[in-house]
Amino acid sequence: MTTPATNADANDTAETTMDELKALIREAEEALGADGTDDQIDELRERLRDAVSQGENLLSNLTNKVREQARRADGAIRENPYQTIGIAAGLGLLAGYLLSRRNKD
Repeated sequence: MTTPATNADANDTAETTMDELKALIREAEEALGADGTDDQIDELRERLRDAVSQGENLLSNLTNKVREQARRADGAIRENPYQTIGIAAGLGLLAGYLLSRRNKD
């Protein structure tokens, strides 16, 4: 099961990657706007490749985590079908009750 710490780590990693990408884009715009040298452009190109690679790895990790959680949820539903039906019915009744009260006001 994914712990809150693992989710927080994933969120921090995603935010850090986004911040790095934004900084990289700003630097690229500055270098291109100021007639950057070939060395600067090559360095930016390499950093952009690294950032894209990190983003792909992050996406792959998050996708795998989501798939694992979906498998676990599916397993729990298959192991306890009657409890799942009862919970779903209860939530449906609660939602219907709350919505019907809202319409009367």
